[in-house]
Amino acid sequence: MQTLNSFSPDEFIPFFAIFFTFMVPILAMYFYYQQKKRVMEERRLMIEKGLTPAPLKEYHEQYQHKSSFSKGINLIAIALGLLVGYFLSCNTNIAPPFSIAGGILFFLGIANVINSFRTENHTIHETKTTNDEKF
Repeated sequence: MQTLNSFSPDEFIPFFAIFFTFMVPILAMYFYYQQKKRVMEERRLMIEKGLTPAPLKEYHEQYQHKSSFSKGINLIAIALGLLVGYFLSCNTNIAPPFSIAGGILFFLGIANVINSFRTENHTIHETKTTNDEKF
């Protein structure tokens, strides 16, 4: 009988691969339904207090403001991070996981800054257009 100390790290890879393959979708579903439960609870409390909640479609649009453009920017940032991280690991003494993760995080940060400026400008433009239509 083997003890835990006698296993090599390579023998744990299949276990962790299977575990995380099934755990990530399960956790995603759990957190999705928890969020949905919070939204419904908030709506129920609004109705009890006599307030009229916004239609669900508008509510979801408010919280899911990521457009195809911002998703595309994020995917490009991940690809650039992979490429830059790989070339850094090949040309320097930085370990590949750290350089690749650092590259991805760096470019995702830049993408999020670009998306925030774009979203801010889009919101300002929408507000001006709505105010102009009222007069």
